[in-house]
Amino acid sequence: MTSPVLEAPRPITGPMRVGVMAGVKDISLREFDVPGPKPGEILVRLHATAICTWEQRSYSGAQHNTFPFVGGHESAGEIVAFGPGVTSDLQVGDRVALGPSSCGKCHWCLTGQDRACKQHYAGAVKYGEAWGPGGFAEYKSHPADGVYPVGDAPYDQAALAEPLSCALHATRMLNLYVGEDVVVLGAGVMGLMNVIAAKKRGARVIVSEIDADRLAKAREMGADELIDAFATDPVARVRELTGGRGAEAVIAAIGHEKANEQGLAMLADRGRYVLFAAAHPEPALTLAPNELHNRETGVFGVVSKDKQDFYTASRLIRYGQVDLAPLIDVRYPLERVGDAMDHALRPGTYRVVVEA
Repeated sequence: MTSPVLEAPRPITGPMRVGVMAGVKDISLREFDVPGPKPGEILVRLHATAICTWEQRSYSGAQHNTFPFVGGHESAGEIVAFGPGVTSDLQVGDRVALGPSSCGKCHWCLTGQDRACKQHYAGAVKYGEAWGPGGFAEYKSHPADGVYPVGDAPYDQAALAEPLSCALHATRMLNLYVGEDVVVLGAGVMGLMNVIAAKKRGARVIVSEIDADRLAKAREMGADELIDAFATDPVARVRELTGGRGAEAVIAAIGHEKANEQGLAMLADRGRYVLFAAAHPEPALTLAPNELHNRETGVFGVVSKDKQDFYTASRLIRYGQVDLAPLIDVRYPLERVGDAMDHALRPGTYRVVVEA
């Protein structure tokens, strides 16, 4: 039985508010027409968008971007209309998270690696000269295959399906299995997402971090062992915790040269090292090819997720199998998007959510 082709209801018209970043430390609300869903799209009334490090670095000037920019790629809302030709089991009023799309026909899609599909970021928007993922707005038209149901989950937690899916992608690429030792370097939001993802795969999770409050948060989110990297040699401690072998996997959720040195030194033979976090400016990474060869270790990066990772993340949130509420610091209304961005830049902050 196939899903029905849904009839588009009477279009929603009129202006909507959009948070547009005109430059560094310059963001304000502008009005644009509500985007009618095109063929193959679903119109979503956005309710929550979390501020990621990409938006933070663009706003602070730490990372180059092209302005004007409409940030926000961790978003959730409710379906209000379907574009022509959409086939879906979803209905108007359903709560959804917005995630990746794909063409379903290219080499990458046909080999289960749709993160590399050219349609992965097809949900990007353009309002006049402003461009971006478009979450800092009241409405967004999004490719229908990139809309994922979240049941009755709170919108703010549903918005975190995106960062959770990236962590699930990392642990899936690592092929973690029950009982393996995994070290997560850094206990910011993305480090803690990796703690959650690794625990879901049955690993013993060791967190190395220099901030005591973040170590406490890591314990709250399920970490098995904590290492105060300011007071203790983390490499020696990992060796001690693993009977001298080292960890089967290390996830670098912080971009730092010293962290990279320590992480590589923690690996067991045949260990896998994941560069999860981007850093600006880019830190050095020194590899010893003969050591990699002789110990059969590997290094790879993770930047996003495949659709199956986002689907898994949305299911975990939908069915209450993860509690992401401790990772939300504060919520701001859309009209205070500038205050929200300033808050997100404060040291030690977890996710700041903008509510439309």
